[in-house]
Amino acid sequence: MHLMGGFRAFAGVLRGIGLAAAAVIWPAEAALAQSPGTAGLYLEAEGQLVFGASHFDAGIEPPTIFDLTGPGAKRDEGNGLGGALALGYAWSNGWGAAVRYRRLEADDTTAPVDTGIFTFAAGSPLLPGGFLIGALGARTEVESDTSLIDFEVGKDLNVGGGRLHVFGGVTYASIERDVSVISEDCGCIPFSVHFANDFHGAGPKIGARGSVPVTGAVSFVGGISVAALFGKSKFASRLDDPLFPMPSSFSDSDRRTVAALDGHAGIAIGLGPGSLTLGYRVDAIFGALDTDQRVSPLFRSVGYPKIGDDHANFVEHGPFARFTLPLSAVGD
Repeated sequence: MHLMGGFRAFAGVLRGIGLAAAAVIWPAEAALAQSPGTAGLYLEAEGQLVFGASHFDAGIEPPTIFDLTGPGAKRDEGNGLGGALALGYAWSNGWGAAVRYRRLEADDTTAPVDTGIFTFAAGSPLLPGGFLIGALGARTEVESDTSLIDFEVGKDLNVGGGRLHVFGGVTYASIERDVSVISEDCGCIPFSVHFANDFHGAGPKIGARGSVPVTGAVSFVGGISVAALFGKSKFASRLDDPLFPMPSSFSDSDRRTVAALDGHAGIAIGLGPGSLTLGYRVDAIFGALDTDQRVSPLFRSVGYPKIGDDHANFVEHGPFARFTLPLSAVGD
């Protein structure tokens, strides 16, 4: 059910990108730095600004002090930096292979301070699913670290006025996100509630990338890939309260099959033997994260709402700059 929901979620995105790809043929970006028919190694180095768009509920903001429910306190993982390194080899017959490591980091310590918020703390022997706790003057801290590793094998195709690179391979994704709701309004030692969510998965990947020449040194470039990841999502929560030092923690995990999508578009400029690409990219993994605060069955039985979504999407995007350099040209 969740896998099908994820595929339906990005089906519209795929259709839109597919129409754009039909209007503009995307040949291989590596061809800008490696002439067709030339064999050899090439290196890619990329830097990126990261804008987090994986939304979750830090808790519930009651309209008044007399309410126990209300709208969710919507947050995301903030902004940060990312980048990638890739090493590839192109054969003279148009085939090529590459391995790539991508790192995305985001954090947010400047979220608005809630005058009052209800969140569900970690479980206890009496309430293993979590218990309601109120915090005044609470702030939310978020940190997200993501690693993506790809191994690809593909083929260059001459299409129209350029080249299209179609590839397949395997990809590995690791997402680690930590959330803390910290109360500092009482003038005493603050207490905090911590939530941690990890996803680790791997699976097959297919895609295409390329460019359309504008001038002899400038091209429009773009690409898209989709993958199915088989992995595990882990959730954990912990209450740190100096006035209640008893151990209080909860953890859960489940196996998941999720869909992943990434895409980029930009302009590549030839610089000597290499090329500089300036563009924008999006990375999304659907249904991988778990932001439900594990509302206990006791509170659910009296009508208290579930907080968050235990099959939430991971989405980060931002502008990037990438330099591609053929190492064979350096050797020459």
